[in-house]
Amino acid sequence: MERMLARPHHLLDIVTSFGAGSEFKPSAYGHAVHTCAEIVLGDLDTPIELIAGADFICAPCKHLGADGRCDDVLSQLDPPVSKQDYNDALDRRLLEHFGLDEGARMSFGEYLGIVRECFEGVPEICAHPGQAPEQRASNLAAGLTKLGL
Repeated sequence: MERMLARPHHLLDIVTSFGAGSEFKPSAYGHAVHTCAEIVLGDLDTPIELIAGADFICAPCKHLGADGRCDDVLSQLDPPVSKQDYNDALDRRLLEHFGLDEGARMSFGEYLGIVRECFEGVPEICAHPGQAPEQRASNLAAGLTKLGL
């Protein structure tokens, strides 16, 4: 496989869900979380490029416009926020936390090694308003452990 374009938070969401024991199934949105999870969890050597924008997961989603932007809204937030803007800012915060530049290239396993080294603060960065970072931390740590990290 060629290098997979990946949002940092999408990869963390996959590992967190894996740690929680969740199944990865096709979504009504049509995005490729289930496909991405199968690829990266099955091969830690998968080459990735970290970006703050539409990635491998977003590509088939019904909410991805021709301009490469997501038209979905996080209506559970008050006030509602553009999912594109929210996720772009989230991924930039994660890249900064990890000391990485957008466009950083590495294997999925190398990325997870960085996540493990910089674990403190990651669940708080990723938690949506009203979510408990402690549960995200527990599930992310379990996912890393399951993957041998």
